[in-house]
Amino acid sequence: MKILITTTYYLPNVSGITIYIKILAEEMVKLGHEVTILTSWHDPKTKKEEVINGVKIKRLKIWFKIGKGPIYPGLIGSSIKEIRRCQAVNCHLPQPESVWLGLVAKIFGKKLILSHHTDLSFWKGIKNKIIDGGVFVCQVGSGLLADKIISYTNDYARNSYYLKLFLRKVKQIYPPIKLENKINLTLTKKINKAIYGKKYVIGFCGRIAKQKGIELLIQSTKLLDKNLGKNNYVILMAGPIKVIGENYYEYLQNKYRKILKEKFVFLGNIERSELSNFYKKIDLLVLPSDDILESFGWVQIEAMKCGTPGVATDLPGMRIPIKITKMGELFENKNVTDLADKIELVLKKGKKFYQKRAGNNLNKFDYQKSIREYEKIFRN
Repeated sequence: MKILITTTYYLPNVSGITIYIKILAEEMVKLGHEVTILTSWHDPKTKKEEVINGVKIKRLKIWFKIGKGPIYPGLIGSSIKEIRRCQAVNCHLPQPESVWLGLVAKIFGKKLILSHHTDLSFWKGIKNKIIDGGVFVCQVGSGLLADKIISYTNDYARNSYYLKLFLRKVKQIYPPIKLENKINLTLTKKINKAIYGKKYVIGFCGRIAKQKGIELLIQSTKLLDKNLGKNNYVILMAGPIKVIGENYYEYLQNKYRKILKEKFVFLGNIERSELSNFYKKIDLLVLPSDDILESFGWVQIEAMKCGTPGVATDLPGMRIPIKITKMGELFENKNVTDLADKIELVLKKGKKFYQKRAGNNLNKFDYQKSIREYEKIFRN
């Protein structure tokens, strides 16, 4: 069947959403489906149209932006053309244009599937609230038109101010977490140099963005110095430093320059196929996100599949990997003391303890099962 996937941003912009879409699209192609991704042309270095691993990618020119949101009028004509020739439309939220795509899909009698990745932030400031309010209204419209809405977890859906409106349409499908194991000797040497002489290695994997709770992790180092020993640990940061619409890395450098220089090593973005090199070298992965924007934190599962336990915030959706696998500990949101205590607890108990406690629970996060569930929804 022909499937149209729409997303505001796509690779090379690296995020959990774009990686999710990449895996979903490529796996659908392997099953014999024809997949097209319709997105904005946010990086002039990329081609407007190309085929990558069997997936057709069509990028549309951005005229201007409102906040982080690109405005690309070419979507109107292109979406009509693409929707007419497909059997299913899959919009990935947040996406204000989803209401237009939903209307076109219904006009032509096509199935509309929404994949909900996160709620909107509604950050401080009148401008931000107006923008997010407008996006929310558009997404409510697409929700009313949708045949099904995919949520990472039922836990998140029950606590999401958006998904609570459409619980009868919600279907839980765990993210299709696919981990490769490509060896990168250069990366391994870089990591070995960073961890040399350290008893404990703490890892973080994600964008250097405000909602990731990195500032809380930085603040926890005062307690970690006392509990673990000032020179006994290092914190490795893996993930893109430059984030569209944000300058958070610069903010952190200006405020915590000394601590970052002494305790942290920024490795930059690591190719997904090479992330196992990182996960296997750390003693634990910490995910201190403090916002409802973090709906799952699938780096937890990636690390666990490499034998590494985690420490994560006890937030809806985000707590599910640790609750199901038992491979780590949860801490109270924005509680720096609890965060430091849980990091110490996991480090002291060690990897083998949590690997044994997890047993076969990780099998519940089989990416092929998630792909099969998606295919069933697209077909039926």
